[in-house]
Amino acid sequence: KGCLASREPESLFVLGKMFGRQSEPADMRPLLQKPKAALFAPGHRLRMNVLPMFLNIFIPWSIFIYCFGLCSFYLMYSQPILAWLCISLIFVVWLAFALLAYCAKRYDPDPTWFTFFSILALICAAWGILAGLDNLATYEAPYYTMTEMKDTKGIDPMTTRGENVMDAGIMTFVKGTAFDTNRSWHFKKSTLYCVAPLITKQGSVPLSQTYDFWAVGEDCCDIASSDFRCGSWGLVSAHSGLRIVSQTEEEYYRLAVQQAESLYDINAPRPIFLKWSDDPLAEVASWKAQAFKNFLVCSATNLIFCIFAVTMASARFAFLGRTQSAYYGEVLNEAPREWKDIDMSAKMYTA
Repeated sequence: KGCLASREPESLFVLGKMFGRQSEPADMRPLLQKPKAALFAPGHRLRMNVLPMFLNIFIPWSIFIYCFGLCSFYLMYSQPILAWLCISLIFVVWLAFALLAYCAKRYDPDPTWFTFFSILALICAAWGILAGLDNLATYEAPYYTMTEMKDTKGIDPMTTRGENVMDAGIMTFVKGTAFDTNRSWHFKKSTLYCVAPLITKQGSVPLSQTYDFWAVGEDCCDIASSDFRCGSWGLVSAHSGLRIVSQTEEEYYRLAVQQAESLYDINAPRPIFLKWSDDPLAEVASWKAQAFKNFLVCSATNLIFCIFAVTMASARFAFLGRTQSAYYGEVLNEAPREWKDIDMSAKMYTA
């Protein structure tokens, strides 16, 4: 017992070199202390900060609105280079945040809002660009094109040549103008593209011997016969047409006209394709209204998505701080005891 007691200072000196100062006996208390937990360490009660949650909702949402607006409205239609330069600023800022997230992840093991923000901002930017471009191609571009073209009235398809009204977007024909259902035809490629020449009297031929004005539509005719039911075909008061400005659609309608030329032995070297309408001005205005409606719907949908994503991320971050420590479960196989349960007066060596 005396021998063991005499070795006690030496043992404390060795432990002091390892855990304390060399000139004083080591203190055993730090060995029994629980290490300070990181922010998301298991067993650490986490208090989420509302400010980053708020910013991670509304900043990505603002990015979506910014990208959608630039890609969908007049700037992209009139000055696309300037619009893309403005959009590129978003990606410059995003690269800065992505670099910040990378550095934070490298030097701090805890998950940070920077990584989450970088991912969510990129999703919102890409979503806004794609949705805006689709809205531009479907509604905004046809609206702007139509408003930049002429509104021509009093066109007689029997006497007016097509090359005289090539700059017209809205064409109003004389009363009595109708489809020549005996010479209508179609072209099918997934969608059925239907065409029918415009005349003022059934069976008559234009003075120029060419059919320059054609009413068109999609999936509105019979594939096996000469039948045309497109646009405002059932309204007697309808005698106006909206110019088709989509080049893709024009190509398919031109193929349908070429088949009609071959089938009926007629000439249509420069056909103008029109969507038959009873009120073309109201229809053009509806394109603008629908484009803005799509903007509001997409913005609301993106806001809901951002709120949902931040909610899921917050729940996940909070869950990381409430799990059981693997150190106590696998190494000690028991929870740490309180200091009051530990007898600090016990000697390291006993007889």
